[in-house]
Amino acid sequence: MRKYAIVREPLEGVKKVMIYECADGVYLFKFRGVHEDSAGFADEWYSFVEDAEEDAARYGVAENEWVHIDDPMPNCQHDIITPVRIKGRNEGKPQWGHYEKLVNGEWVDFIPIE
Repeated sequence: MRKYAIVREPLEGVKKVMIYECADGVYLFKFRGVHEDSAGFADEWYSFVEDAEEDAARYGVAENEWVHIDDPMPNCQHDIITPVRIKGRNEGKPQWGHYEKLVNGEWVDFIPIE
């Protein structure tokens, strides 16, 4: 499960938050930008979704403001809405700091927006 919300009145530089629930637990990602290609600049880990939602509430996010989105594709970044991955990660040879984005069915070089 993934969902995000735009922060109405940015607090501590946070303009958007995203919750991602996976087998490892629940992550609350924090963003300086609101674009769908934005990468998070910080994250928090929780055992339960309710705890992440409670933390997000301090940024002014109400329960009805969450936008539900698809989970990330395999090997893709959890905190970026569009399909973006570390180059080579799918082959077990990650090129850290180098990204690629799925555009019209093809992986192309990409620089995430912060």
